[in-house]
Amino acid sequence: MEEYKAHNKRQSSTDIAPLVPPSDAEDISAKTVGYLDSSDDTEFIQTSEVSNKSDSNANLDTLIQTTFNPDFNAIPPAPGVGGDQLATDKNADLQTTEVALTVEELLQLAMANNPTLQQALAVINKAQGIKKQVGLYPNPTIGYQGQEIGADGTSGKQGGYISQTIVTGNKLSLNQAVADYDIQQLQWELETQKYRVRNDVQSQFFASLGAEQRVKLSFQLEKIAEEGVEIASKLFDSGEGARPDILQAEVQLGEIRIIRQNAEYDHEAARKQLASLVGRPELTEAPLSDVLNNKSTDLTWEESYQQLQTNSPELQAAYAKVSRAREQIFRQESQNIPNLMAQIGVARDNETGDDIANVQVGIPLPIFNRNQGNIDMAAAEYHRSLGDVERLQLSLQVRLAAAFRDYQKAKKQVEQYQQDILPKAKENLDLTSQGYRQQQFDFLRVLTARRTYFETNIKFIRSLVDLRQAEVAVSGLVLSGGLSNVRDISQGVGGVGNRGQALSGQ
Repeated sequence: MEEYKAHNKRQSSTDIAPLVPPSDAEDISAKTVGYLDSSDDTEFIQTSEVSNKSDSNANLDTLIQTTFNPDFNAIPPAPGVGGDQLATDKNADLQTTEVALTVEELLQLAMANNPTLQQALAVINKAQGIKKQVGLYPNPTIGYQGQEIGADGTSGKQGGYISQTIVTGNKLSLNQAVADYDIQQLQWELETQKYRVRNDVQSQFFASLGAEQRVKLSFQLEKIAEEGVEIASKLFDSGEGARPDILQAEVQLGEIRIIRQNAEYDHEAARKQLASLVGRPELTEAPLSDVLNNKSTDLTWEESYQQLQTNSPELQAAYAKVSRAREQIFRQESQNIPNLMAQIGVARDNETGDDIANVQVGIPLPIFNRNQGNIDMAAAEYHRSLGDVERLQLSLQVRLAAAFRDYQKAKKQVEQYQQDILPKAKENLDLTSQGYRQQQFDFLRVLTARRTYFETNIKFIRSLVDLRQAEVAVSGLVLSGGLSNVRDISQGVGGVGNRGQALSGQ
């Protein structure tokens, strides 16, 4: 326990002002991924030359190492709630019927409307209330006392008293110091939830764009299939074609129409999911700014890993938990200092006519209970929280490795489709269709060329969506769950149990 006793007694952290949700939307434009620029919605298959680098998130101080020094408080301060603005105007008027929504606008709406962020703020408020309560001094007790009533036919000694528990060992201040780290951990969890909301909104934004482009592609293919039926019919009427060619063309047209209908259903569901994440269900029909084909962001493993280890709010919350556990050790050690219980009373002895006073002072003797078990338990929790930091560091690396693998695969696929596969599929369809008109190819080859062209473009769209979503995951610190339940803090956490100990003296 000597390593814990070497702790520099420090003052309790400055109280955080009560949370009042600000009115202005948070400026999140600097934290969005750089490829989210608008582009013209022209031909379906195109590659924008717009190139942007994603802005890095706000730099945080260097994190503590896994070989944690209990005397070194290297945890950077938690993000201040007052400056962590969440917009509250849930009815912001956007010209959604005329102007395409950008991802930045959707993110601002999500910061104002996503209920998980308001929940996280409410939990911080709850923890601040707990901190205030655990530091309050105990109330005195005032009462009446009567003794020897009826002695010699008199009313005996009649009077009153006042008693007070004097809390020693700085226990109440240490209670608040423990609660401070609960608040700090919750503030980092709020920051974590913001990343989850941002990442989910961006990811679903690209999923919606991909679904929209699949609808456009299916309409194009439906038009091609209709022209194929028309060509087969003309060739049959002129005696140069066969009736089975017409039937095959009509079958393919029917299948493409089913695919188009399914694409429309997928698009409708994707837009509803996006609107739900934003917290504005009415935005399902608003047009979106098409940036799916913008140039990809160049990411490297080294930079992504360093950004994750430096900026992860999950890690910061884990570090705050370590400091909380360390502070709890000092709090439990102070419990061994007994409280002073004082009582003073005054009375009138109606038998003798004298005014008398009495004083009582006492302390519990820490002979059997020196809080040994709670100190050992706090020390074990400290070492467990250290292990949790190491576990989280490894878990983050595993999650980043999977996300970066998806990014590399999708990036390479998109490049191959753009540079080689798509041009050849388009050329093959054009040549085959022209050759069929001139009776150089049979209709089976035409059907095969159409199916290849369609499947190639669908795979290209999926690769594009996968690439954008992988970029979001890597740049967004591999966080997701924009509508996941927010962790609550129970009333037994944050030092409430410590307060009971402080007042009981046991």
